[in-house]
Amino acid sequence: LQNKEYVCRGHDYERLEAFQQRMLSEFPQAIAMQHPNHPDDSILQCDAQYLQIYAVTPIPDNLDVLQMDRVPDRIKSFYRVNNIRKFRYDRPFHKGPKDKENEFKSLWIERTTLTLTHSLPGISRWFEVERRELVEVSPLENAIQVVENKNQELRTLISQYQHKQMHGNINLLSMCLNGVIDAAVNGGIARYQEAFFDKDYITKHPGDAEKITQLKDLMQEQVHVLGVGLAVHEKFVHPEMRPLHKKLIDQFQMMRSSLYH
Repeated sequence: LQNKEYVCRGHDYERLEAFQQRMLSEFPQAIAMQHPNHPDDSILQCDAQYLQIYAVTPIPDNLDVLQMDRVPDRIKSFYRVNNIRKFRYDRPFHKGPKDKENEFKSLWIERTTLTLTHSLPGISRWFEVERRELVEVSPLENAIQVVENKNQELRTLISQYQHKQMHGNINLLSMCLNGVIDAAVNGGIARYQEAFFDKDYITKHPGDAEKITQLKDLMQEQVHVLGVGLAVHEKFVHPEMRPLHKKLIDQFQMMRSSLYH
């Protein structure tokens, strides 16, 4: 097992802390590393046992299935976490001096992609990493991915309520809408506007014009998706939760007008 990497599928609903404890009880002499940075030679070549455990995100192979409108969400959710051979994890870092006014301007992502010898889950719940690739994601590309992922999450959740897959309890939708709208009003995508739609940034990064347009389109799409989400929320919201719904509507109007501005 020395200096080898594995991706392991934990038990259903198992928290990362519980998985770490389980592994440490199997290797009682091991020292747990508290960071996801790649170990240096002093650790790789020493006699002591070290365990480095962190969460990874699956990268689905069946993108065609995930992009089809007519495929039910339950089938899509299966393909998002099964028959997966590639996984990734991100480490944020600031390149150059950190911008105190708006940290999104200098926030880069070091993205590591792990490819396994076999797809998970298989005959075993864990397989060895065959290859690791490291790339740096620019602040603008990171912003695009964050907004795109949030739009996808919102669309999936709204669809579940529209198709009666989620019954009665509207709390999950309330929390998701509140998280996006509140962040947008108090920072969030407004910070992206300040960072990347600024004339100074556009002048210094002429090659980013296409990506800036893509981010603008995704923000407009988010406004549309939130509008649909609020309409669904109004339909199912409990009378006692009306004040929250009104607050969401008011904040949404502020967010939309600032975006259009």
